[in-house]
Amino acid sequence: MLERRADGGARTADDGATGDQPPGTGAVPVPSGKRSVRASVGAVFFANGAAFSTWAARVPAVRDGLGLSPGDLSVALTGLAVGAIVGLPLAGALVARFGSRRVLAGAVLYLGALPLVAMAPQLVYLTAMLALFAIGNSALDVAMNTQGALAERAFQRPLMGGFHAMFSLGGVIGAGIGGLAAHAGVDVHLHFLAATVVLLAVCLVAARLLPHDPPSGRPADRQIALPVRGLWAPGAIAFCALMAEGLMNDWGSVYLHDVAHVTHFTAAAGVAVFSAGMVTGRLAADRIRAQMRPDRFLRGCALVAASGAALAVTLPWEWTGLAGYILIGLGLAAIIPVTFSHTAGRFPDKPGASIAAVSTVGYVGFLVGPPVIGLAAESAGLRAVMAVFLALMVSLMCLTPAVRPAVPGDAPERERVRTRGDGR
Repeated sequence: MLERRADGGARTADDGATGDQPPGTGAVPVPSGKRSVRASVGAVFFANGAAFSTWAARVPAVRDGLGLSPGDLSVALTGLAVGAIVGLPLAGALVARFGSRRVLAGAVLYLGALPLVAMAPQLVYLTAMLALFAIGNSALDVAMNTQGALAERAFQRPLMGGFHAMFSLGGVIGAGIGGLAAHAGVDVHLHFLAATVVLLAVCLVAARLLPHDPPSGRPADRQIALPVRGLWAPGAIAFCALMAEGLMNDWGSVYLHDVAHVTHFTAAAGVAVFSAGMVTGRLAADRIRAQMRPDRFLRGCALVAASGAALAVTLPWEWTGLAGYILIGLGLAAIIPVTFSHTAGRFPDKPGASIAAVSTVGYVGFLVGPPVIGLAAESAGLRAVMAVFLALMVSLMCLTPAVRPAVPGDAPERERVRTRGDGR
């Protein structure tokens, strides 16, 4: 068990730690109300998830308002991809230079672009607004994950799983409100504007309670965030996890309907239980992770997800398929939060740039995975979908030794931090 200091402050490197968070360099000053800090970080995660699901829930309304064909909509959605690929490395550089607390101002760009998306008069403007939306999302995403890593460092225990659970919860609530708004015939312009006002107020209030970043690194560290040595393995883990998540989001219901021969309702329920597994897994992740090394934890997550996919492949029936999807959700849930946490701990002097670099690699898998898998399904059948999923989980398990601390408790990491600090 971790001991708390009597004065409530963060412990020093000599106090000891578990997991990935190196407590030495860059101590994070935490305001007096620790609960308010944790709640504020969670609120930003919630707002991010709610905003994106608000857009996702009203895509049909935006499409119909402009009279877009499926091909036109695909063109517009490339704006999201381009904005994310451009925005993530840039966001890492901004966090390294200005700090994650200031870069949370990206919420203004992200949320401000939401009503502009609804106001787009034609395809080219919609594509541009979606790119702007994605760039703002990237800035907020990197900043909030950096704040999550700093909170873990200050509290000296895992918190990232709970923060990502708040993101998922925001997504569920945002999508639910979007569905109700669509059912009630609420104009998409009014819906997006109301969501922007409410969620921006949440972010502005939360930002005032967040801790300041530790001193930034050398000017050489404040460049565009691209993967370097030590980040490719976490990036590859994120690639596998996000590609698998994209596969489930885009092909999960199709697989159940066409292979397990379930009804449309049950196929949709499969996506719902997968999402429920994700939320549950993230809520439980921090407590479990506190007792395990990151490599063992990630290997166990991949094994749980692979067992769910194997169940869906070998026994493609209604209830076994739903049970498999729950296991897949539980297994995938904490891979990204733990990978981000490990990355920030490995590079404590530049957590934002490191998270951005890993996110960039991972997001490539999220974007290109579903179309590539679609081509595989076209030529080899829908069972190839789960075969690809299994291959991704096996690959992820093979990558986990790269995030193994050399000594339990990550002592060499603390020594590396001390050496860097003394050598400057």
